[in-house]
This record gives sequence, structure tokens and C-alpha cells, in this order.
Amino acid sequence: MRNIVELEVLYKNGSKDKIGMVVWNIFNGGYAARNQQHVREHIEELAKVGVPAPTTTPTLYPLANYNLTTGRYLQVQNAETSGEIEYAILWQAGIAYVTVGSDHTDRVLENFSVAKSKQACPNVIPQQIWLYDEVKDHWDQIQLKCWVTKDGKRSLYQDATLAALMSPEEWKPIFKKLGIENLNNSVFFSGTINTVGKQLIYADSYELEMIDPVLKRTLRHEYRVAKLIEGIK
Repeated sequence: MRNIVELEVLYKNGSKDKIGMVVWNIFNGGYAARNQQHVREHIEELAKVGVPAPTTTPTLYPLANYNLTTGRYLQVQNAETSGEIEYAILWQAGIAYVTVGSDHTDRVLENFSVAKSKQACPNVIPQQIWLYDEVKDHWDQIQLKCWVTKDGKRSLYQDATLAALMSPEEWKPIFKKLGIENLNNSVFFSGTINTVGKQLIYADSYELEMIDPVLKRTLRHEYRVAKLIEGIK
């Protein structure tokens, strides 16, 4: 199955370009904080909703290539799903791009299989992306912010810089360990940062921001979540 996602490259000089990202592979990282205390805290967050602890960290889950969307409306199968902000790296034609994303996850299914829970919901990104080469020299200064709205109340959900997460370079030996040398036409989600309140929120909507304080620009995306109606059983 071919999955071509239409994207817009925003360059630091103010110019723009459109590309069709041909997605062959998607990889979701997990438990990828540079600070291992933060990894343990995230494991504890998930343990509260029954998710078993991983045997090793970080983790890496391959997903089907159709599991990427720039949509603003997600349909899910149960009320206990949640997004989690992270960075996403996209490779095409030898060029690396970066954007903000959400690895939306089915928390009920996650109790039985983390890999299958990742597959159950789309990975969400905005249509706008940056060149990785334009931000890698100040990578750790870039900030991730996520707000959620639940029952009409909006609150800050996640807030940290990319210094909190393993960098793309730190992931390279992990890909090599899996025998993956060529990442062209691949998308990688980095794993998330901890929540502000140390607990998951099954929100009605998510607002994502990636803020570059050096080049003074921001990538934004918002999406809503709706539970499917019950079928005939």
C-alpha cells in the first residue's frame, strides 16, 4: 500500500516548498528520555493504567506505513486513548526533515500489547515541516508544548525542550542494531516527554507546538478525538 502525505517545507529564509512524502516505514521510539529518572517516571505513569514495564529501554516499534496522518479529527475505538507529544524525523531523497507529532495510543490495548496499541491509532503530524539541517546546531533549545482540552477545560499537559529526549544521532546505533541502514522514505517518532501532572489525560483535543527560539518560528497542530459508536455484536 502506498502512502503519500502532502507536506510543506518551511525554510528559515521564509521561503516554502511542497513535497509528497512517500512513506514506506514508520518507527515509534519509546522510553527515550536522556535522563533515566524521567524514563522511570514515565514507566510509573503508564503503570498506573496497567501498562507493563519494558524489559529494556529505549524501545522501538515498527508500524504499518499507512499509520501517518496530518488530519485534525481522529476516530478511536474506546474512550481511553491519549496523545503524547514528540518530535518526528522524516527522510526522503537523502534529506532529513523534522516536525512535531503525537503518537496517539490506545491505552486499553496497551495493557495487552504496546506494539498493537501503537498500531491501533494514527501518528499525527502537521503539514508543515522544517529542514533538520537548519535546526540541528541548536537542537536542545527547541521546545515541545502540548495542551489538552477535557470537558471544556484547557490545560498545559506536557512542556520540555528536546534536551529531554534522545537526539536523532543517538538513535542511529539502535537502527543499525536492527539492520536498518537506509532510512529513506521512513518516519521516526522519538518517544515522548513526561506529563506536567504526572498522569495521563484522555482528552477531547490536543494542541501541539514545536518552538524554535533561535530562528523564532513555531510549528503547530491541533486535533480532536471522537469515539466510534458501538457496532452490532
